[in-house]
Amino acid sequence: MRIQFLTKTILTGCLSCGIFVLVHAQTNTRMLWGSINGTDNATAAAYKSYNNTILLSWRMLPTDNAQTSFDLYRSTNGGSEKKLNDKPIQGKTNFQDTSADLSKTNSYRLTLSGSKETIGTYTMAAAQAKSGLPYVEIPLRATDDVCKLDTIWYEANDASVGDLDGDGMPEIVIKRLLTHGKNGEVYEGTAATESPSHVRHTVLYEAYKLDGTFLWRICSGPNIMLGNSSSFAIADFNGDGYCEMAIKTGEGTVFGDGQAIGDTDGDGITDYREKGKHYIGKGPEFFSIIDGKTGKELARADFITRGASEDWGDDYFKRASSLRVAVANFDGQHPSVLLGRGVYARSVLEAWDYRDGKLSRRWHFDSAAEGTGKDGKKNSRYAGQGFHSLSVGDVDNDGFDEVVYGSMTIDHDGQGLYTSEYGHGDALHLGKFDPSRDGLQIFSCQEFGKTAAVLRDARDGSTLWSAETPEDNDTGRGMIADIDPTSPGCEFWWYDTTINATGTAHSIDGKDLGFTPTSCNMAIWFDGGLSRQLYNQTSIHRQHDNSRIFTIYRYDVTHINGTKGNPSWYGDMLGDWREEIILPDATRTKNLKVFSTWYPSDYSFPWLMTDHVYEMSALNQNVGYNMPTQTGYYLGSDLKPGEEPWVSGIEHDTLVSKSKTENSCYNLHGQRVSHPTKGLYIINGKKIIIR
Repeated sequence: MRIQFLTKTILTGCLSCGIFVLVHAQTNTRMLWGSINGTDNATAAAYKSYNNTILLSWRMLPTDNAQTSFDLYRSTNGGSEKKLNDKPIQGKTNFQDTSADLSKTNSYRLTLSGSKETIGTYTMAAAQAKSGLPYVEIPLRATDDVCKLDTIWYEANDASVGDLDGDGMPEIVIKRLLTHGKNGEVYEGTAATESPSHVRHTVLYEAYKLDGTFLWRICSGPNIMLGNSSSFAIADFNGDGYCEMAIKTGEGTVFGDGQAIGDTDGDGITDYREKGKHYIGKGPEFFSIIDGKTGKELARADFITRGASEDWGDDYFKRASSLRVAVANFDGQHPSVLLGRGVYARSVLEAWDYRDGKLSRRWHFDSAAEGTGKDGKKNSRYAGQGFHSLSVGDVDNDGFDEVVYGSMTIDHDGQGLYTSEYGHGDALHLGKFDPSRDGLQIFSCQEFGKTAAVLRDARDGSTLWSAETPEDNDTGRGMIADIDPTSPGCEFWWYDTTINATGTAHSIDGKDLGFTPTSCNMAIWFDGGLSRQLYNQTSIHRQHDNSRIFTIYRYDVTHINGTKGNPSWYGDMLGDWREEIILPDATRTKNLKVFSTWYPSDYSFPWLMTDHVYEMSALNQNVGYNMPTQTGYYLGSDLKPGEEPWVSGIEHDTLVSKSKTENSCYNLHGQRVSHPTKGLYIINGKKIIIR
């Protein structure tokens, strides 16, 4: 039985999509992985006891239960095996090997307790153990074949992950933006500046395996703008077991197999840039589905029509150039490509399916078109509600994704679900933040009006709490995460424009907690505790004891996106529920480093990418302004012992009658299953775990 998620594979009921472990997926269904940190000044003194010790970690699966336990074995320099655990490893999915000889190569093997079957293997070479490097390094391909000018280079920017070649292990796709020097000034690709007319390609998309193997490169051509409108989506759109990529393309785009989009309209022009202008107002626009194995174009369709600049609210195409390419699951089986154009005034969204080698449009929403949302409000009241980011999740619990496009939400069928009419904004978070309430919540900060930040019910958009200001404000940042173990639920805070600094944290019911978090950017699960840590630029802080648990910049890395201070990507790739980080080197041109935690943990949660809200937040992280990952169930410090929040909405050990099963049971690959055995299924529209 082979069950395909958007970016991962389940074999015989076990998630097997590996990130770091370069072995065949069949023998590493738990993605056993090791990490070590030997740099003393990379952590605070209180945590140095964890240094120079190999941490082994692996995945918990949604089908595991409290009795699931493991055994771990080690062989040194190819010698005989030794069992490391005296008693079965139960209740957690990590193990500190305190007796390993770091001067030698150590190989590990994981089994279920009492079983001989290998479910995970990992080898840490002596060179890595002795150096104490908590990362894998992936060299970036040189760009001389794209442009040989010394004043031009391509900097690593946003990344995403997915199993491109079907081997059960995700690869990394990195976006690289044209950067140029002029008169002693450096113009980075994230800035809103024109690209040099003598350079043909503005954006590169490159795919790498985690052993450093270069797979392919796509060169954008001249008509893809610099900045954050060149987002991309990685998912298995057609359910064939291989991930594809969806990107915006134009005349001049060169694909991984060398094929290019030529002069499609016969006007003799393939470069529509105008001197002195950043935004492009002419020329054909497309989006393409890319083969993950080769970088070849598989299908192409027209992007959302640009039309006149004035249609979007200005006369220089800025608003028409707010573009989005993302992923969502609108039919409950396969992911769709989600396109967006416009956030400040008019907004148009489209959903497209890629099936059987062809693209077909599922639905089209236009705030300027006649029509009424399901909240009874005209489409015109959905205008001006878009954000510089978007969130995807099943907010109404009907089994299908909705699109939280900022202050408005579009239902899975393309009709407006509701508009809260708070207007445009920047930071946007969708997740389970209040464990005392049903469903999901939305936290956001606003760019216009007297509302600085607002917490809403994701089902209907109703306001749960808001921060009001005496004058109109532009609140650019806001964050929500459980960082205070003394306060139930998540805490939220935002950049306070009245004091021009990060404001104080508030409890989930809006009480001012009186302390100021160290940053207002991202949150991460890294140190093994249930509270999240604050991640900003290249360091990680624990808020409740004001300690720095990881000084990442000790390892020749930097952040991306200017003052936004983001990683290229972060999320739970390995699967023991802590999150990994992808960062470029200090020049952003030489390599990527993928960091993993060396901190032990007494807690275990299923691989976070098996939670759909989390998976969507991870895969759409590069869309617009990068937003942090969030879960669809509450994961925080006030969870009770033995509580399993991830099973909310999932029924256990449940099987409907045979006749109903034959018609309504599907695996997560979208295939009908008449006689389901163990695993996770969709039966009558509900997630069912059969153990």
